[in-house]
Amino acid sequence: MPAAIASNGSSDLFASFREPAWHNLGTVFSEEVTDYSRMLALAGLDKWDVRELPIGVMDTVWDESEQEFIETLVPVEWVVTAKSIVATIGNREVVLGITGDRYEIVQNEDAFAFLQSLHDGARWETAGALKGGRLVFGSMAFDRDFVLDPSGVSDKVSSYLLLWTSHDGSTGVAGGVTPVRVVCANTLNIAQKNLKQKFNLRHTRSVEDRMKAEAVLWRTAHTYMDAFEAEAQAMFAQAASDRDYFGIVADLFPKPEKDVKGALKKWETRQEIFAQAWNGTPNAGIKNTAWGVFNALTEANQWGRNVRNTDNGQENFFAAGAGFDIPTNTFRNTAFEVSKALVTA
Repeated sequence: MPAAIASNGSSDLFASFREPAWHNLGTVFSEEVTDYSRMLALAGLDKWDVRELPIGVMDTVWDESEQEFIETLVPVEWVVTAKSIVATIGNREVVLGITGDRYEIVQNEDAFAFLQSLHDGARWETAGALKGGRLVFGSMAFDRDFVLDPSGVSDKVSSYLLLWTSHDGSTGVAGGVTPVRVVCANTLNIAQKNLKQKFNLRHTRSVEDRMKAEAVLWRTAHTYMDAFEAEAQAMFAQAASDRDYFGIVADLFPKPEKDVKGALKKWETRQEIFAQAWNGTPNAGIKNTAWGVFNALTEANQWGRNVRNTDNGQENFFAAGAGFDIPTNTFRNTAFEVSKALVTA
């Protein structure tokens, strides 16, 4: 599944305010939600009862093949202190990971209560679980929306308070303020790459106290959106020509010197995709600006994946959509930097 949205066996673990995500999974709700417990219920993230079990009793929830897999990966000297992290998701008992004895569980309820404490009165936007429940995220609408050219194209840029946390020891309780509306693994990955101000609290014994202290600091955390708004406004105000845009495309994807294995045809196809993104309807209102350059580059990159009806083509497309394709993620960051550079060029 390209979105990497988890399931409890009967429903998808995702909820979104008013508008469905591109993957059309989960629950879409229309009433404003300001209570984290209600948001957890809508997304199917409530009552998981995440808990520890000694590795020796993992056969109660893992089948024989998975038990063999764990015994192969876990060093013998670590088994004494290692723990399996288990949760009740729907009507199933699921093993989410293996951690050491210093790992402190943070329930979904505690993580979402922490996020809500960062901005009292904010409404919940999205929430969900990824990777079988190993990763959980939630976002709230942040009252810092701004509009580029309000009397013209009126391009609205929203902002969100985002949190993600893992139940397998892969991440801490992390997040920050982002203009990205997170609805899947891909958008979470983009948001993580673009956070300018963030928190990251490790799952250790002091995590509860550190969440309380962090909440005090983040009640006035508008610094990131101030900076992002200034950059976006500057990019929108900066004129950019066809020559600027196609010059960037040429720098990013130079024409091959030799036509090896159809390299020239592939290059020509890519040029067409980037031209369509620049001249297409979605970019019409912001074309000929540095902001339009950024949007066209990312649009072409997102939808210009190889989707040939082959196993490799489909795998490449799904990897990019799930946020697991490193070149794709790197390109998005590069696109923002080269577009921003037009402002000072």
